[in-house]
Amino acid sequence: MDKRKAFWTMWAVIPVLVAIWWFGPGQDLQARTRLSSIVDEARTCIEAEDWKKAVELYQQAIGDVPSDDEEALLWLRLQTSHAEFMSGYTWAGISAMEEVMNEAGQSQPELARDARAKIAAAQYFATWKLRLEGAKPEVWKPEAEKARQHFRLLAEDAENNNLAGAADLKKNVESVIWLERMDLAELKALPLPGGC
Repeated sequence: MDKRKAFWTMWAVIPVLVAIWWFGPGQDLQARTRLSSIVDEARTCIEAEDWKKAVELYQQAIGDVPSDDEEALLWLRLQTSHAEFMSGYTWAGISAMEEVMNEAGQSQPELARDARAKIAAAQYFATWKLRLEGAKPEVWKPEAEKARQHFRLLAEDAENNNLAGAADLKKNVESVIWLERMDLAELKALPLPGGC
């Protein structure tokens, strides 16, 4: 009889233990699973070039990240600002990426480098668009200069730290110089680079 009573007592305790786990540590697991699902959906939107939906999803993910997870917040902010840039909010996207780069600084060098690369490409594309739209040199040249400087810093960093892609980054510097020097009629005859 004692064994039966012990069995039923243990059987009755199991749901209590499950409930304790579910409403305690299980909540963190649920939140992480939900966050991962949102980020995966945003990546799918990016592959489909649905940039506005990606922005919405990344913003939702930012709201779900614990406020003390600075690394995840910065990463999500970078993805959001890049998607904003790609969805047509050129200057807001670039500005937000610059904020992330500055905040990542020395504490997260890889994220800062990724932000700098996205900013450089964004400013290169912005320069291209400004030139095609007939903007005056005093408007597009500063953007070209910023792109060139970012690419140069990335190339130097890659070379100094023996990172892959240093040669490609140097070519990007040359591409910006080429874009600055190219005649507008010649530029109009070229297809837009990817990302424009």
